[in-house]
Amino acid sequence: METTRARETRPPARQARQDEGGDRPGSAPRSTPLSDRQLHIDTPEQVPVGYALAGPGSRFAAFLIDALLLTLSLVAVGTSALLTLVAMVGWAGIGRPANWIIAAAMIGLFVVVWGYFILFEGLRGGQTPGKRWMGLRVIHASGFPLTLPGAVIRNLVRILDLQPFPTGLVGGSFILFHPRAQRPGDLAAGTVVIRERPAGALPEEREADGAAPVLDEPAYQVLRSWALQHKALERKARIRIMRRLHAEFRQRLPGILGDDASEGALLELYASESGRRAATGIDTGSGTPAAASLLRRQRPRWERWRALLDRAGRGGLPGLPEPEVSEFASLYREVTADLARARTYRASPALLSSLEESVGRGHNLLYAAPPRSTRKAWKWFSRDVPALIRRRWAPVGIATLLFFGPALATFVAVAVEPDRVEQLVPAGMLDRARQAESLRAEGIGYGEALIAEGDMPVAAAGILTNNVQVTFLAFVGGMLLGAGTVLILVLNGVMLGGVAAAFFLEGQSLHLWGFVLPHGVLELSAICIAGGAGLWLGSALLLPGRRTRGDALVERGIEAVSMLGGVVVMLVVAGIIEGFISPSPAFSESAKVAFGIFTGLVLFPWILLSGRDPEVREVPDALPLRSEPAPRP
Repeated sequence: METTRARETRPPARQARQDEGGDRPGSAPRSTPLSDRQLHIDTPEQVPVGYALAGPGSRFAAFLIDALLLTLSLVAVGTSALLTLVAMVGWAGIGRPANWIIAAAMIGLFVVVWGYFILFEGLRGGQTPGKRWMGLRVIHASGFPLTLPGAVIRNLVRILDLQPFPTGLVGGSFILFHPRAQRPGDLAAGTVVIRERPAGALPEEREADGAAPVLDEPAYQVLRSWALQHKALERKARIRIMRRLHAEFRQRLPGILGDDASEGALLELYASESGRRAATGIDTGSGTPAAASLLRRQRPRWERWRALLDRAGRGGLPGLPEPEVSEFASLYREVTADLARARTYRASPALLSSLEESVGRGHNLLYAAPPRSTRKAWKWFSRDVPALIRRRWAPVGIATLLFFGPALATFVAVAVEPDRVEQLVPAGMLDRARQAESLRAEGIGYGEALIAEGDMPVAAAGILTNNVQVTFLAFVGGMLLGAGTVLILVLNGVMLGGVAAAFFLEGQSLHLWGFVLPHGVLELSAICIAGGAGLWLGSALLLPGRRTRGDALVERGIEAVSMLGGVVVMLVVAGIIEGFISPSPAFSESAKVAFGIFTGLVLFPWILLSGRDPEVREVPDALPLRSEPAPRP
């Protein structure tokens, strides 16, 4: 199978051509926001395939269906948890098992809310149930099937698309007026939503009622060109060309043209030949005689191809036996070439539509991202994520300064002028700082006062989901030219500095840091990396470099979401520590501080050293999160 190496050297957005028409004679009318818009992409075999872009109406209808199913899923998760709790009242009473059920329900609700669109689109070929019902599909604007990273990006940015919540005016306005009907999430992921063309049968062959054409295709095109423009020629040139054509056709068609070298004879030949071709094309349903001949020759191949398509569409190419996978790849190349020939032969719209539909389906199956494995996921997290963080040290470093800089400034400002603590620290946190001494005298730590031992599962689930949502917001804030990311980093830094200063003024810093450090090394580092991902995404809009902003946004979005994926894993671990170790009375404050130092000794060598091998240095972009997957062999 041909590779896409040459194709990947071009920015993805430039591989697709928006069919907006033009003002040239004979061109399609320029599209308007309310008209059907077309996207034409060049396959790696350099054959154009067209897609109809979905409009706001069908996309809104699909979203309503998905919103209904999402709501029903949330109700199902909540009801299941409630019924389980009711059943346990008679079995073991409400206690620790109930807290585990509540924690599981919280995580389940979080996964449903954030994972519904991501998992369906990323793992089901770009279709949620609503899109499938409406005949829509998400693909990359380069024509390649949607990848999981692309689904993550476009659906995280949905936070911005739904603003002002819940009207969704931002996303709806973009869909209505953007030339490719792309909302901000689509722009960030480099995706479009298309209407799937229904599978059409090949035209039936029937005998033509009229006489067969007498001219071959090149000769007919010469005659047609002369007939359409002979009146615009100068008299001498008109006579010279007419006599030359008459001599040529009289030699080709003895008995058809007489000795009368006149324009009338040539025009009569053109009219009769056009009539024969029109009759033949209408009767066969395939277009010109050349297209009809192509249909007759290739029909068995095309029917076999469509049979393989139907089988592969049910379970993907991995579901086919190895010989049929090879046959699939071979037939795809051959049918793609046949589509190019059919266009050259001016085939009928029905034949072209049937071939385009089957080639488009085959393209999406053949170039689908290979299935992920546990081994690849581990390689991505253990090697590729830290290598990427090091490569993007500048935005991560800026995010670190934006977080810890305000934290340090706030700490100093409050320590120098204690009266400011009332203005910068919430009243609840001030009360905790002032009660710290009495709590320590009773042997109660900071976390123990907040989280009872039996409530640890619920606390861990709540902390984990909240922290992950905050990092999602920091990432999406990059789409606001980075302003949203900066705001989240600065506000969280000011909060951290103010709280640290409040406990410092009470002489109870160890009381605070004994709770924060066990999970804080991971959590605070994750916030800085997530902020760096958001700033890297926003830099594509402010400083795109030599690329267009659209191309830079797609390219940097892939890297940013890979960094964000690593952050989510870090926050899951941090949430578990914060729920079970940080508030645990089984560990002293000194032991918790030592545990925090231990997490740092694991985290920072992973970031600074992991993935430093020749393979990673030579192929710095070899991440498993590309918008254009390599083709299957």
